Amino acid sequence: MTWPVDVSVYAGLVILYLGHAWLAGTVSDAKRKHSLYFGLGLITLWLALETPLDTISDYYLDSVHMFQHVLLGFVAPPLMLLGLSSQMVGQIVRVPGVRALTEPVPAQVIAGLVMVGWHLPPLYDATLNSEPLHIVEHVSFISAGVVMYWPILQATSAHAHWQMSPGAKLLYMLLATLPQDGVALAFIFSRVPFYDYYTHVPRLIPSLTPLIDQTVAGAVLMTLGKATLAVAAIAVFVRWFGADHRADRLAEARLESRGVR
Repeated sequence: MTWPVDVSVYAGLVILYLGHAWLAGTVSDAKRKHSLYFGLGLITLWLALETPLDTISDYYLDSVHMFQHVLLGFVAPPLMLLGLSSQMVGQIVRVPGVRALTEPVPAQVIAGLVMVGWHLPPLYDATLNSEPLHIVEHVSFISAGVVMYWPILQATSAHAHWQMSPGAKLLYMLLATLPQDGVALAFIFSRVPFYDYYTHVPRLIPSLTPLIDQTVAGAVLMTLGKATLAVAAIAVFVRWFGADHRADRLAEARLESRGVR
C-alpha cells in the first residue's frame, strides 16, 4: 500500500501544467473554468499513477489495474480537453499531424488499436515486467483518450475538417464502446486467466482468485468506461435538444410577429 514516487510522472504533470498556463496566456478567450477542468484532469492522472492505486495495480490486482486504465484513458482526457478554449485549440491544431490524427475516423482507429493491442496477453504481461514499456503504455492510453474525445467535445471538434452532427457524434460514441466491450467481454466470460503475471502475485483477498479478479476487471472496464462516454453522450443530446427547442421558439416568435403586422 505504498505511495509511489515516480520522477517521470511528476515531470510530465509539471510540463502539462506549465504548457497549459503558457498556452492560456497566448489567447484572449481562456477562462477560469478552463484552468479548473485541466487541473481536474491532472489530478486524475496523479490519482491513477502516484497513489497506492498504482501499487495495487502493479503488484496485486488486475481489476485495480483496469480501473487505473479507465482513469487514464476515459476520465482524465475529456477533463483536460475541457480545459482548452477555442483559441487554445486553434493554436494546438497548427502543430503538424494534430488535425489529421484527431479527425473522427483516425481517432476511432487509434483508440481501438490502443485498447485492444495493449490488452493482448503478451504485451500486457510485458508491461508489468518492464517499467519503460509500462510508461509507454500509460502515455498511449492517455493520448488515445485525448484523440478519441477530440471529435466529441465542442471546442475541439469545431476545428475538425469533418464537422459531425449531434446524431453522428452519438453514433461515434456508440462505435467507440465496441473495442472496450470486446476486451471486457473476453475478461468476463473467459474460464482461464489471460495474464500469467497475475496468477503468481500475492492475493490481497484470498477469495479473489485470478479468474474472479479478471472477471471483475472486465466489469470495471465495461461499466466505468461506458459511464464516461454516457456523460458525453448526454451532454451532446441535451445541447442538440436545446438547440432544436430554441430554433422552434424563434420560428414561433417570427410567425407571431408576422401575424401582428
